[in-house]
Amino acid sequence: MSLIFLVVSCLLAGSQAQQSAYGQCGGNGWTGPTTCVSGYYCFYQNDWYSQCIPGSATTTRASTASTTSSSTSSRITSVATTTASTTSLSRTTTTRTTTSSSGPTSSPGSAIQHWFAFGDSYTYNGFNPWGTQPSTNNPLGNPAFPGDTTSGGANYIGLTVSTYKKSDVFAYGFGISGATIDPALAYPTQGRALDVEINMWIQQYSNRATVGVPWTSDNTLFSLFFGVNDITVTMARTDMDTYTDKILTSLMNQTNTLYNYGARKFMFINAPPVDRLPAVYGNAAIKANVARWNLRLLTFAADFKNTHPGSSIVVYDTWTDYNKVLDNPAAYGLKSDVQGSGADQTYFWRDAYHPNVKMHDVMAQAISVLWRSVGWW
Repeated sequence: MSLIFLVVSCLLAGSQAQQSAYGQCGGNGWTGPTTCVSGYYCFYQNDWYSQCIPGSATTTRASTASTTSSSTSSRITSVATTTASTTSLSRTTTTRTTTSSSGPTSSPGSAIQHWFAFGDSYTYNGFNPWGTQPSTNNPLGNPAFPGDTTSGGANYIGLTVSTYKKSDVFAYGFGISGATIDPALAYPTQGRALDVEINMWIQQYSNRATVGVPWTSDNTLFSLFFGVNDITVTMARTDMDTYTDKILTSLMNQTNTLYNYGARKFMFINAPPVDRLPAVYGNAAIKANVARWNLRLLTFAADFKNTHPGSSIVVYDTWTDYNKVLDNPAAYGLKSDVQGSGADQTYFWRDAYHPNVKMHDVMAQAISVLWRSVGWW
């Protein structure tokens, strides 16, 4: 049976004498609990992060592969059950789309050859599904590398399949600037949301017999990176618990559409620290909303796995990686001014809402490590 691999950050850490399940329990500079609640032990991942995972210190567990830089380490644990117990946020009743156990299944360790990426401007690279298709010498298809991005250079997709590739992966970037998950809940700035991206994918790629792109359930990853727009355009709401569950339900229902077409490998990317965008820097309400979003995403992803036979899921924790770079920009060759922005690539931010290339590079390194650790590359 395939497992869901969750990249869990210190968002789950608490202040109790013993750390809670999947919380941080060690690492350079860590001042919190160093022992875990009953049934868990403190598992060393790297010099910067140890985590409470199920079992005892003698239990053999999957761990991350070594990385070329401490900035790219991912905190990964495998769980076969929902993570609902790890969050104190209240859960509202939501409608789930159920599926039958029939249909294709994926082998969790099969190598990825095709990557369909859905998202907003952080994922946008100008790809036209009806244009030149990705190939060995041109892994992004159109436009050619680095693509038309918001970073002033390559984004995490292009860097993953070029600079940090282990083997050829053809990437299809469906991201749309300003996109949200559900226009009925958070209206996208350009009027186009995830449903538009998925409809384009259905039109061009759902019929594998005619499209000429030999994607299969085993060799193809579907990633979804949302949250920045969904959170910023709704920051005045007073019902964020209910709203967050509604919009993540919509995300899972739309992911279910892909599942029904044969998708089995999924990567959800959580929300970066939106409160540190220059446009809304220091907004306490947004900070709380991001924490809520990321905790709930873990639960929803685990629920999706449990109700969708044959699926394999990873959740990449971009929140931790963003904060790591923003907290120590000099270590990455960046200016210390993390509230400012500019086209000069020594700034972290390119403008009020988008990071420059360096953060995409850190993401790409981490994604490469993550894929290797779960046998997808």
